[in-house]
Amino acid sequence: MNTETNTQGSSQKRAEEENIFRAYRPRLSFYHANSKGTGSAVQFEVIPASGEREGVVFMTLAQQKSVAIGSAEQGTRQHATFDWKSRVIVKLNFNDLCQMLLVFRGLASSIQEGKGLYHDSRNMTTMINVTRQADPYPGLLLEISRRGKNEGDAPLRVRIVFNAAEALGLGTVLEQQLGIIAFGIAKEATTSAGAAQAENDQMVI
Repeated sequence: MNTETNTQGSSQKRAEEENIFRAYRPRLSFYHANSKGTGSAVQFEVIPASGEREGVVFMTLAQQKSVAIGSAEQGTRQHATFDWKSRVIVKLNFNDLCQMLLVFRGLASSIQEGKGLYHDSRNMTTMINVTRQADPYPGLLLEISRRGKNEGDAPLRVRIVFNAAEALGLGTVLEQQLGIIAFGIAKEATTSAGAAQAENDQMVI
């Protein structure tokens, strides 16, 4: 066995994997804080399909925890925070995204005529809905309702409104992810993109 050849092969494989990682940014976040402390934040994270595993988009929502205080001019500004410890995580599959995109693209006013998406597990039930709204300003309302199945579990509800520009951008990028969660990422494409990014990094002074 040629140990040197095996070592070189392993190093090359790790380098390719690092290039793939550098070329791929799977997370998009929106932070909507307000002065009342009733805002919320949402994060979308894409997990590509791989082998026999189907791809998904993890959607994580958190309610606002504190309001922004201080002054930027005086250097005492502290930004609003969000309660990520009590976050709500929802796993969206290919069909879920297609249902949501009907609303994002203006082909429906809400998911399944207001019925939303129903996710049921052993410990909880979750309802997800996206609704097109005109008041108080045009945009899309994303709302998550979750209830545990144990006695005494309190229901949890988190909502966030995307303005027209945010809704356009989010709908576009989610639509672009359909191919990734259905078929994954072609190794040749990601390796080439990673190499291009590495070359660009070297050009930055």
